[in-house]
Amino acid sequence: MTDGRNPEGPRARVFRASGRLRGDRGAATIEFLVVAFAVLVPLIFGTLEIALLTVARQTLGVATLMAARAGATEHGDRGAMRRALARGLVPLHATRGASQAWAASLADAQRRDRTRIEIWSPTSASFADHGRQVDGRVEIPNVWSRRRTARGAASGQSIAEANQLGLRVSICRPLLFPITAPLFIAGLRLGDSSAFALGCYAQGAIALHGRALVHMQSAARRDAMGL
Repeated sequence: MTDGRNPEGPRARVFRASGRLRGDRGAATIEFLVVAFAVLVPLIFGTLEIALLTVARQTLGVATLMAARAGATEHGDRGAMRRALARGLVPLHATRGASQAWAASLADAQRRDRTRIEIWSPTSASFADHGRQVDGRVEIPNVWSRRRTARGAASGQSIAEANQLGLRVSICRPLLFPITAPLFIAGLRLGDSSAFALGCYAQGAIALHGRALVHMQSAARRDAMGL
């Protein structure tokens, strides 16, 4: 017999309370999953992306040095530097077979919209100050008298400084996780809005840069450097 003021029995009230509790637990689970997807998943992907970019930057540093050394022994030839750079960047294509990785790296290095090699030493002014005609080419000799220490009027460099091959290499490195790529691009755009970097952003990639400075082991040739 039930109380007229409360038609539900004790058991019905317990069932209703337990159902409400299960509903609260279900809502809490959904809220946790939403937070995990919105915060934790991008955080994990972002951390992985940063780790991969760190490895790529270190690989580019080594490859840039390889390119500079190749240029130093090949009169500053840009083709030789691009091939050496491609060899150094093969690890970035290591998900493929050895021959395919080399082919992909070489193709990437030869694309001007994905790889840029800038020679910041010597300059055209360096050749104007220290260059000489040899077999129809303008070159800076890499053997000179120790007493030749005067600085050129155009470049402000001594011949020893003009014999330093300085490179700045820029590459487009694709971002692997689409969920975090827009965040990386938006943040980096604030610090690097050069034409090359903007081209990388348009491809879903970011620009990485490497620098190297080595002593010339052969005479720097103006035509080989494209100056």
